[in-house]
Amino acid sequence: MTDSAPPFRLERLDHLLLLVDGLAAAERFYCGVIGCAVKARLPQFAMAELSAGASAVDLVDISVDEGAWARPVRERGRNIDHFCLATGPWDEQAMRDHLARHDVEIVEERREAEGLSFYVRDPSGNVVELRRPAA
Repeated sequence: MTDSAPPFRLERLDHLLLLVDGLAAAERFYCGVIGCAVKARLPQFAMAELSAGASAVDLVDISVDEGAWARPVRERGRNIDHFCLATGPWDEQAMRDHLARHDVEIVEERREAEGLSFYVRDPSGNVVELRRPAA
């Protein structure tokens, strides 16, 4: 390992590709609950590309043949532990009510200097952190 900086500047997370079991349920969660929007559908790859603010979340349905290309080898382990979506300010009770209306359980909460985070699971079990900025 060297002490030199890389020859580029990191700018942002461009996209995250998630493996899901059922594209329709995943789209309902990410669009209906989280507020993403479908940018493109690639049925030949069992894939949907969603906008998530300035970033993107790509979904691949590994439960169908077209998504077989993305199925993990058992030794590779799971998708990821979680990913975090930074949000604008929100009222805590309004957010709790919104998630409850969609039958989305808050599996963990954190209050830190960076703000308040609610951790929820998508229909495939992936953990999504929704982080509100500090007041």
